[in-house]
Order: sequence, then C-alpha cells, then structure tokens
Amino acid sequence: MPSSSVAKHPLRLRLDASVAYLCLERALIDQDLAQRLCAAAEDLEHDDRVALVVIEGAGRSFCAGVERSDSWQRTFDFVQAIANLTCPVIAAMRGDAIAEGLELALACDIRLFSDTARCCMPQLTQGRLPCHGGTQRLSRIVGRTRAFDLLLTGRTVRAAEAERIGIASRVFRKARFNASLAAVVAELAAKGPVALRYAKEAILKGSDLTMDQGIRLEEDLYALLQTTADRAEGVEAFLKKRKPHYRGK
Repeated sequence: MPSSSVAKHPLRLRLDASVAYLCLERALIDQDLAQRLCAAAEDLEHDDRVALVVIEGAGRSFCAGVERSDSWQRTFDFVQAIANLTCPVIAAMRGDAIAEGLELALACDIRLFSDTARCCMPQLTQGRLPCHGGTQRLSRIVGRTRAFDLLLTGRTVRAAEAERIGIASRVFRKARFNASLAAVVAELAAKGPVALRYAKEAILKGSDLTMDQGIRLEEDLYALLQTTADRAEGVEAFLKKRKPHYRGK
C-alpha cells in the first residue's frame, strides 16, 4: 500500500504511524470515489501497520451523500467496506453528514462532531430508501422510536441533539475540533492494536448475542489476547514503568 496516498483525487490516504486518515475530497460520492473507498478499506484491513482509521471530509461537509442513486452502489458498497474494518474507525465530522454520508458515519465506531455539524437521512423525501444499512444501524444506535422519527421525517439533527440521542460520540467546539480530534486519536493509538480490535469485535458481535453468549465471547477474546506479544509487551512496560511499544501481534 502506498504510504502517502491512494490517489490525489477524489480520495486522499495519509498514514501517520499506526493511524490511517481517509479524506474525502468530494462532498458527493460517485462510482469512482466509492470504488476507491472499497479498495482503500481492503488495503488497510491487510496492512499490519494500521491500528486505527479516521475518515474525514476535505470540504465543508463530512459527506453530502451520493452524486446519483444508481446500481453501482450495490457493486461498490463503500459503507459496508468501512464497516468491515476490524480496527476501530473514527468519523471526524467537521461538517454535515447527509443521506449516504450519515450512513457512512453510522458505520464508523466513534463519531466526533463539530458543534456546527448536522446530520439527516432524507432519502424518503426523495422517494427512495437508505440502501447502505441506514435503517438497521440507525435503529440500533438511537432506538426504534427515534429511528422512526428521523427516518420517516428526514429532519435535520444538530450536534447537541445528535450527542443526546447517541449519534454523536462527542461534540467539540469548531475552533478546537482539530486539536480535540488529535487528542482522541493519540489516546486510542497509544493502546494495543490487538486489544482495540478484540474490543470492537466483542461489542459488535456481542450485541447480537444473549448476555451469556456475549460473556463467553468476551472470555474467549480475553484468553486469545493473553497469548499475544502485545499483551506481554503491555505487562513488561507496566512493570518497568515505561511506555509500551505495541506491534499489533
């Protein structure tokens, strides 16, 4: 995988140590950008250097949806490609997430909002349905009652409400957004990559299991983690009172 970029346009990929930044250079996603997102996600999934992915928009919006609702969306399901990443994914939402843009954000694990960012899923007002898991992820994140409201009305949700109902993980002042994002990224990047992936797996898979099954999954992942070099490095670093140097193995 290139260390600097997938392509100058319309998707920019930057690798900073163990963090991969995917920047959408266009507000609207077309077939070309969708295809590039799918390819980038596949490359990142197989890159042992990557422990964390950040998705952001280059313009005023995080993502304003798709350029045209067409059959290519089934062939190049960019939202599912991001959802399939086993490492944690952050949506850095400096601006609005609309329609498929919100579906993309919902596929991420942490959604950081600027206090001026808004989101909505207005597909029904356009005579169509969300087709990238929006109906399913939205209801699981905000609950069925709120999902009915947001999906059927297509109304716009501002950052404060998004945080209150669970769409936004955190909201930061626009003037401090970049610094706040950097602090969150640094906090996560300092943790063991294997532990991060297992924690994500436990939450995502466990939510579809009974409590007893979920606990058994957690126990299995805990046991697996004990066999890794990262776990041994974490213990050694703690005992020697130094910063751990995780390798994702």
